[in-house]
Amino acid sequence: MTLQATIVGIHPIEADEPVHLIELLVRGEVEDFDIGDVTQEAVGQKRSNWQAVYDERLLEQSNGIARYAFFFHYLDFSLPLLTPAGPLPVAVPTSLPVHLQDIECESP
Repeated sequence: MTLQATIVGIHPIEADEPVHLIELLVRGEVEDFDIGDVTQEAVGQKRSNWQAVYDERLLEQSNGIARYAFFFHYLDFSLPLLTPAGPLPVAVPTSLPVHLQDIECESP
């Protein structure tokens, strides 16, 4: 099965800087998916200056499905997230669901 990723939710977090908790669902050869490769272009910047996932957590993995939660600073809603499974459009933020409420954001 081809590697596929879907943004399940984008949730604003109260913090000193703009930060969102993102839930991501991956299907297929999940072993080939490196969550550390998820980023977003910062226009006019070298790739080494682009934002990256922070405090990522594997919430679930079984039978070709993996579900992650991670924090992302300075998310640009006009640009896609870039993932090993391809670019993903960034949706409108929603309220934090109950199953993610125990995840706290700590400053890097």
